[in-house]
Amino acid sequence: MHVFRLGLFLLITTVVSAQVQLQPLNAAVLRGSKARFNCSTTQPPSVMTVMVNGRLVITILESSGVLNSTDRFSATNFTTPGDYRWEFVISNVQRSDAGEVTCQVLGGAPIMASLSVQERGSVEIVGGNQTKTEGAQTTFQCRAVGWFPEPNISWSVNGVAYFCNTSSVTQGNLFNSSCVLAVSAVKNSSVQCLVKIPALSAADSSTVFLTVEKLAKRDQTVLIAVTVAFSAAALLFLIIYGIIFFCKRRKKKSSYQEEIRRARAQSHSRTPATENVRGRDNRGYTRDTHDGHSNGVWYINHSNKNQMPDGFFDDGHRNHRHMTIV
Repeated sequence: MHVFRLGLFLLITTVVSAQVQLQPLNAAVLRGSKARFNCSTTQPPSVMTVMVNGRLVITILESSGVLNSTDRFSATNFTTPGDYRWEFVISNVQRSDAGEVTCQVLGGAPIMASLSVQERGSVEIVGGNQTKTEGAQTTFQCRAVGWFPEPNISWSVNGVAYFCNTSSVTQGNLFNSSCVLAVSAVKNSSVQCLVKIPALSAADSSTVFLTVEKLAKRDQTVLIAVTVAFSAAALLFLIIYGIIFFCKRRKKKSSYQEEIRRARAQSHSRTPATENVRGRDNRGYTRDTHDGHSNGVWYINHSNKNQMPDGFFDDGHRNHRHMTIV
């Protein structure tokens, strides 16, 4: 009797002194996948139990192994010297499995881990590929539908990360989220929307392509054509204006010369008749002698005057007599 008590005391002391570990302490898995936990001790456990949300699902005896394994809950022995380890597996994980997973050995305190069951939805960039002119403002909208928990959405443009504020709505116990990216069309680019939840080792993504049309040469050609057209119009205007100005000036000069000729003609027509007979012989000269002096009488012979007796001429107005005394 004393021997039994001593053996039981030693067994309890051994179990209590054994160190129990449960890994991982936090697990996030997708619904329908497998969740794995490792429960280990430094001493061989006589009895090990595993519970999910307070419900006993696995019992392991040192002598006989796993007692109540099922298709969804199972355990595998990976014991090595000094490390008594069992792997506990939950297959086809459901949202109802989320919560606490507990491992306990006989005589020891329970060790708890947390299980998160997450949902993977769909991801797409609305509108697909886009073609924009260079410098145009471009927007892309990413939709993540049917996720749990609320997903983290980010963007990548040619490998450069861009973050944005995600807006989400719930549909049942799932999240529908969206995010908008605004960029300037600079060059041809690969645009990715990345959606991440903790259960995914790598983000799900959707990729579209931005094609940028460079219109610099076309714009320059149009600019040159417009410039040439305006220049030609301006040159034509200047030529026409120059011709009109030259013609007006020439006409003005001709009118001026004509007026000069006309003025000269009028001036000639107004010249006294005596000037017209300047240098001609005066045939009206006669010699007269009175008181021992010789007198010469000169008569001006006007072609348009009528000669009167005694050396006088009638010009229609008055008679003139010119005498020269020598």
